[in-house]
This record gives sequence, C-alpha cells and structure tokens, in this order.
Amino acid sequence: MNLPSPPVRAGDELRLEIADLAFGGRGVARTSGFVVFVKGALPGEVARVRVRRVRPGYAEGECLEVLVSSRDRVAPPCRHFGECGGCDLQHLSRRAQAEAKRLQVKALLQRVAGLEDPPVRAVEPAGEETQYRFRMDFDWGTGPGGRPSLGLHHADRAAEILPIETCLLMPETVNQIRTLFARRAAESGFSPWDARRRKGLMRRLGIQMARATGEILITLETGRGDPPALQELARAAARAFPRIVGVVRREFDRGDRLAGVSILYGRDHLFENVEGDRFKIPAGAFFQPNATAWAQLREVVAREMETGPGDSVLELYCGVGFFTLPLARRSRQIVALDCSREAVVAARDNAALGGVANARFLCRDAADALPALLEENRFDVVLVDPPRTGLPPAATLALARAAVPRLLYVSCDPGTLARDSKVLSRGGRWCLRSVVTLDLFPQTHHVECVARLERRDN
Repeated sequence: MNLPSPPVRAGDELRLEIADLAFGGRGVARTSGFVVFVKGALPGEVARVRVRRVRPGYAEGECLEVLVSSRDRVAPPCRHFGECGGCDLQHLSRRAQAEAKRLQVKALLQRVAGLEDPPVRAVEPAGEETQYRFRMDFDWGTGPGGRPSLGLHHADRAAEILPIETCLLMPETVNQIRTLFARRAAESGFSPWDARRRKGLMRRLGIQMARATGEILITLETGRGDPPALQELARAAARAFPRIVGVVRREFDRGDRLAGVSILYGRDHLFENVEGDRFKIPAGAFFQPNATAWAQLREVVAREMETGPGDSVLELYCGVGFFTLPLARRSRQIVALDCSREAVVAARDNAALGGVANARFLCRDAADALPALLEENRFDVVLVDPPRTGLPPAATLALARAAVPRLLYVSCDPGTLARDSKVLSRGGRWCLRSVVTLDLFPQTHHVECVARLERRDN
C-alpha cells in the first residue's frame, strides 16, 4: 500500500498555528492534516517554521520567528537554552508547564492504556523552579569544532557535548566543581571519551549535593588505566571544596561494562537528612532527584497509600529506604526489595539509624522474587517505584494476578506508566482510581506521577 506523498518537503518555510504541546516539549501544528512538530513553538502561537526533515506520517521543523506569541511564553533564564538538551520548557511559564504535563499524562493514558477518561488530578506544585536537583551528570566528549568538552549533550546533535558555563538546575557550587574538573583534566592531558572510536579515559562526572548536611559526593566514570594524576585530581578538588566528602571512580571497559570501583578520596557515600530521617546514600544508589520537594513527595505517597497500623506492605525498588522508613512507621510490617546490593545495605543501616525495626530488606530482582512473595505472604498494599523503563513484563503480570487490595505506582515516565497500567487493568482485574501529577522536573518535559490502582473485587 502506497502512502500519499507528504504535503511538505525539507527546507519549506511555512506559517503555522500551534495547536498543542507534544511530550518532549515540541509544538504540534498541522498543514493539510499533516502533523508538523515544531521545536521552540508553544500552543496558541502562530510561527514561521522551516521544515528540517520529513518522516513517514509527520515532519519536524524549527521555529524561525514567533508571529503571534502565547501569553504563557516567558524569557528563558538560561543562556544555553535551545542548544542544551537538558531543559526544553524554559520558555513556558511554570503554571503552563504543569498544566501541559497533566494533559500529556492524560493523553498517554487514553492512547496507550485505552482509558476513556483517566482520573488525572490537577498538578500539585512541588519544589523550586531552579537549583533543585540532588544529582547532575556531565559528560566528557567532543564539543564544538571537535574540541574536548565537559558538559551536556547538544539538543540537536546528541553526539556533541556542549560546554556548560552555568547549569541552573544545580547550586552554583556544583558549577564551580564542574569547571575545576574540566580544567584540571585538560591540564593533566586526560583524553575525553570518544564514543565512535571507543577510546579515551574521562567519561562522566557525577555530582551529588546534600542540602541539609551540605555534603558533596563526586563520581568519576572513566575508561581503564591507572594514571597517578587521577588521584591528585580528586585530592585537588577536595582541597578546593572542603564539603566534598568523597570521590569515587567507576571504571568501564570498551564494551561499557563496569570493570571496577575504587575510592580516590574520602568515602563512597554521603549523608542527607529528610524530615528527621538520616540517609546514607552510596555513590551508585538512586535517590529522588528533586531535593526541594522530598517532603511533599513522601507526603503524597503516604496519603495515597492509606496504610494503617495493621497493614502489611510490599515495596519494590526501595533504594536506600526513602519511602520505606515513613511507611514502616504507619504500618505493621514492610518487605522492601531492590536489586542493588549497596542500596539494600544502606537501607538496612538507615532503618536501624531511624529506629525502624519492622522493615525487612531483600536484595532480589523484582521479577524473580514476586511470585513466591505474593504466594507466601498476604499484603494489603504494594508500592512500586521503578526506573524510567517501568516494570519488567514478568513483574507486571505477577502483580496483575496478585490478590492485593491496593497498588501504588510511582513513575517518572508516563509512557511506561500507561503501558503497565494497560496490562494491570486487562480483563478488569485492576482499576486506575487516581493519578496525582507532581511537577518535580521544572524547565523539562519530565513529570512525576503517583498512580493508585485498586482490585475490582475489593
């Protein structure tokens, strides 16, 4: 079957009305019924657009000029906006960002999960607009003109690393640390990673910054080798920034396999305090990214779970116990799983430090452990907080068959939430009762969802 020829060609300049905002931050327009995604344009605007490429079923374009501006358009606060691939909504007001994300979550649940009227609530404001991230990762690679660079990926040329002067998602201290590592690595003659040739020493710089304790932990991802100057680089950073408590090196081989972990300076973890709980957070363990909204996120999860003193809770992807500790205090017992051994060890330490004795932590893969756990135990509620990729199919199927009254799904990707909700609700076994959307990632298209599902037979 031959598809009709698209009504546009690469290089065409068009006057388009922007009708919607797609997941990913691009404006959506149509010409002769053909969809054109427009970078830099907002709903309600009229723009002069140049078509950059044409795909089967749609085209991609860039906004050359805004002819009629949206009332929600604001001046982007970052000088790197438009070039940096990290933030894509800085030109949209915070209120409008939140509403756009709510509508996108609803649309994904309609289209992917097949729900006619998904119960998506209004977005709850959460945290600060800038300087909110707990961790940022900067990559080494080839920058403009082929020069070595430490920064973030270019928005249009993903293989190119854009040198960053100031990233507004982290406090200024983090930007100063990044500048020091970039300069000292260049002075030491360390080669940046070349992804095409699969060679080079310096790959990635991860910076975690605790707000309550002030501790900073550095993670250096490198290739193989043992240059003495690498340890001196770590020590120099600690001398310049005394709040750095550790520099951890993670070595990768040319096949991107982890080949070793070592401590170049100090320790391999930092401590942070959240609502009276003290958390030990290892370099390789996940921790919720918005440091200015931790309390609100925990409050929403606790509220939606409705756990009582007689309830038994199962938690998947518990990390270092961010949700586990407050939920344990509200319930009879909690069984918490994570496949990361260092996260589970830290979670046990954190529970002991917080006086939590009714939490059992297991280092198990969720898909492998679920069938036996659900068969051998009676749980009143299950909490899942999977990575962006969502639940593995085996885990989703096991939960679909589980005789548990309530399931709470914390998601940072509404696409995988919608996919997993479709499987869970297949055959009418689970019903999606509510979705709370939290704008935990201002200036970007990402959004956090807390979805509550209930068994229909309860």
